[in-house]
Amino acid sequence: MIPSTLLAQVDASIGGKTGINSSKGKNLIGSFYQPKLVITELGFLKSLSKRNLVCGFAEILKHSLIYDKNFFNWINKNSKNILEKLNLEILKLAIVKSCKIKSHFILMDEKEKNERMILNFGHTFAHGIEAASNFSRKINHGEAVLIGIILATRLSFRKKLCSFSTLNKIEDFYNVNSLPSKLDKNFLKKNSNKIVKYMVNDKKNTGDRISLILLKKIGKTSNPGQVKITIGEMKKILKNIN
Repeated sequence: MIPSTLLAQVDASIGGKTGINSSKGKNLIGSFYQPKLVITELGFLKSLSKRNLVCGFAEILKHSLIYDKNFFNWINKNSKNILEKLNLEILKLAIVKSCKIKSHFILMDEKEKNERMILNFGHTFAHGIEAASNFSRKINHGEAVLIGIILATRLSFRKKLCSFSTLNKIEDFYNVNSLPSKLDKNFLKKNSNKIVKYMVNDKKNTGDRISLILLKKIGKTSNPGQVKITIGEMKKILKNIN
């Protein structure tokens, strides 16, 4: 496999998932098939738009938040080198570290029965948003993930899992880097029930509760299965955390 986008280099090329979208939701049909080799060529990144870079940057950020505070601090210092200057040496370090973090979870739990679910931080919201928008190009996967991450962090604070300091630090990071941090109000008003419906359909859920990975602090999340939200509660929460 030769991934040609930042998103593919730090996420899709690792782990063996071959999911496709359906009318019921995101990545609900698929299998696991590991590539024999992944070759990452940094030169491809020069062909990407800023929007496409941000798409992959979302997963780099996620990996730092779920596992490594020092990596987050490093990204905080180097985000402009990645997103504005396209410094390939800095990007190489970010890609390698990000791949190592994802591989850590894959090696523990290839088929996503437990620990690998931590990689879904922000993604339950994101998958609901993408499906509710009919997978429109108006919002790509990375943008949905970035919104999902900040929504999950705000919910973590509301649930008293993380401190205001943690939330504030992440909000500041978003503001400094002009990252998408909320849904359009009209879109949310029109599609909130749809978003929640697709969140319930997410492959990580059983029954009528929404299982979420939330943040305890930068570098540590809740355990898989620890946080479950009812449909009614999620409908009320969604507008308040956007």
